[in-house]
Amino acid sequence: MKKIPPLVCLLMSLLGAGCMFYTLKPISPLEFDKIYVAPIRNDSFAPQTQEVLTRRVRSRLTNISGLELAPSPENAAVLEITIIEFGRFLATTQEDDTSQAKSFNIRMAIHCSLSNNLTGRVFFRDYRISDFIECHTSNDDFQTLQYQAIPRLANKIADKVCDVICHLW
Repeated sequence: MKKIPPLVCLLMSLLGAGCMFYTLKPISPLEFDKIYVAPIRNDSFAPQTQEVLTRRVRSRLTNISGLELAPSPENAAVLEITIIEFGRFLATTQEDDTSQAKSFNIRMAIHCSLSNNLTGRVFFRDYRISDFIECHTSNDDFQTLQYQAIPRLANKIADKVCDVICHLW
């Protein structure tokens, strides 16, 4: 068994410690330091998805350096999100029965708008963000699989929302 040089161990531990405290930083400073996330509207057939997505978006926004969540829309930027599409689509079928799904995709699309209540500036309106999750199953329990996949899909959408906010053009 080879020994690892002490200098390599020290550098690896410093690298790991540095990554632990990383926070997302915007490319350029934001024009606001407080953001209010309005209750998410659900104009789709997504069952109870707005609560999960609201929690994920708020959680992601707290990780942006220099930005805090506001309890009300006064004196803050306002983020409004509407879930516009939600669906489950067949991806592959069983090899012995093509009418039964072996895997499917869950897709979600949202429109989001961001405006600054202090200045009245609208950064973007009805910006479309969408993503999907692949789900594979060996049985017919699609409802449980969909229920378990919604938080993962909400994480992906929340990451994209925060990315759009951090990289305002």
